[in-house]
Amino acid sequence: MRHLGLLTPELVLSGLALAAMLLDMVLPRSRSRWLYHFAWVSAAAVLALVVASMGAGGGRGAGTLWVVDDFSQFFKMLALLAAVLCLMLGLDYRALPERHAGTFAALMLLATAGLMFLISSADLLLAFVSLELVSISSFVLAGFERGNPKSNEGAMKYFLFGAFSSAILVFGLSLYYGAAGTTRLAADAPHGPLLILALVLILLGFAFKASIAPMHFWVPDAYEGAPTPVATFFSIAPKLAAFAVLIRVFAVLLPAGRFGLQGLLVALAVLTMTIGNFTAFFQDDVKRLLAYSSVAQAGYLLIGLAVGTARGIEGAMMYAFIYVAMNLGAFAVAQAVGQSQGSYDLSAFDGLARRSLPLALAMVFCLLSLAGIPPLAGFMGKLYIFSAAVEAGRWWLAVFGVVNSVASVYFYFRVAQRMFLRQPAEDAAPLSVGAFVYGGIAVAVAGVLLFGVYPEPLIAGVRAAALVP
Repeated sequence: MRHLGLLTPELVLSGLALAAMLLDMVLPRSRSRWLYHFAWVSAAAVLALVVASMGAGGGRGAGTLWVVDDFSQFFKMLALLAAVLCLMLGLDYRALPERHAGTFAALMLLATAGLMFLISSADLLLAFVSLELVSISSFVLAGFERGNPKSNEGAMKYFLFGAFSSAILVFGLSLYYGAAGTTRLAADAPHGPLLILALVLILLGFAFKASIAPMHFWVPDAYEGAPTPVATFFSIAPKLAAFAVLIRVFAVLLPAGRFGLQGLLVALAVLTMTIGNFTAFFQDDVKRLLAYSSVAQAGYLLIGLAVGTARGIEGAMMYAFIYVAMNLGAFAVAQAVGQSQGSYDLSAFDGLARRSLPLALAMVFCLLSLAGIPPLAGFMGKLYIFSAAVEAGRWWLAVFGVVNSVASVYFYFRVAQRMFLRQPAEDAAPLSVGAFVYGGIAVAVAGVLLFGVYPEPLIAGVRAAALVP
């Protein structure tokens, strides 16, 4: 096959996933924990491979099945970075059984490889196969705590909604083939009602992975029941990979404005932001609160796609990079507190500032960044996206974004109020935080602070990698 070498990172990661499964069969039970280390080191090695190849240009392989360019490499870097950090969180997550370490490691690596194939897809058949690889791995990971009823419930809901969204995507794929005579995504596809319907169904199919309303109903239950490192991974990597595909399709190859779909993207952005933020008001479980927060963040990312300009795409890419840091930091602190207290209820965070000031400050920095408070990185990301909407003449879309950001401050400050203004419970268990969790939190907080006060390197990198519609 031509240019198969372009997919070297994906093939290497897939091979390492299979190696983890084989090692699981030969390693003695006492050394199975080594496989968790094997997984994050493998993902880190492939991440280094992707970073080294950025800026080197790219091309097409196997006819028109995939494309490798700086845009795809950028999102692959984000998916791999999320995988590395989430696997490191898994090392300090006590509920993951060591006797299934190889299975967990292989599934995480296969899911990440599937996301990388998805990001490079230039053909709907490859995109669908890649999405199914991600979905099947994710269904198993969501229910990995087999003794936890919430984990079983979340995995089942995730599976049912996933099957439903796959059916929608396949139907859209078949209609696209009927309208265009090919499954290749190309700008010369003939315009017509059948093609428009196909694009709408394809949008809804990918909206499931991106947790865009109304395809978001699986999110809170799946995040609540999944092991926290897995929930963290779900909230970042699949969402950003789906957005990479949506940007390539609806902003570059088949622009939404050309087919009259820009209004639909705008409506989905407003609906997603509003549902995510205002539903989070009523959550008393921090994992569910962060789940609805991630839905709202998808709405902000969708603004950049709805605008459809080069600046809008750059804003979405910039916010995607920042989102990795601030969302991972919030989930990492939630894991540290939740597994120490045996609960992710808001009450578990009472008096956290008196018990561990560094953890409380890290949580506040990440939550304020998610809310878009200056001078943190989330503010710079939202500013870039909202200014792109204003420049495109959609100032009212920026107003919706600002109003939603202001509203989100309420439920983020509910957590902060518990940490700083409440006394810790008398029977509160001592905090037990591993070195890998602290390492992940340190990386997240550093990113939130650094790119808030000095965003120029990130802006320059995004502009160099962005696709121009």
